[in-house]
Amino acid sequence: MPVLPNNAAFLAAIQAMTVTGVARHYDEPPASIDISAGYCAFPTMPDGARGEQVSTCITQSKTRSIGYVVIIEATGQDTTPKNYDKLATVMDNLETAIDGLAPATVNFVEYEISTTGNYPVGGSEYWAVVATITARDQ
Repeated sequence: MPVLPNNAAFLAAIQAMTVTGVARHYDEPPASIDISAGYCAFPTMPDGARGEQVSTCITQSKTRSIGYVVIIEATGQDTTPKNYDKLATVMDNLETAIDGLAPATVNFVEYEISTTGNYPVGGSEYWAVVATITARDQ
């Protein structure tokens, strides 16, 4: 089992993650999006934490967290039922990609995925799937 990657390595693993159906992967949030080129995805800034050491047997209790956003299309485009279907499919594809991180990259991976119709990028709002991905060593 691999050790918990440092923040830079965890960010690199998320940047390298491929989500089926996503045409463009950015290494950071873009300043603007041309949605006519297809779905796009990017990570947000990483976070790290360390829990309380409850005994001398446990030397680590660290976590790494990072947001990951998949932009579907501009808010107001298509009908709500069509966007809901798109969001559900992207959620399934994103779950598959995140599940692929363990055990090759991290020991344990947890995630929460939500959807929104008003994710802001460059002054515009988009339908998006937003995940918080957390890696932990125990």
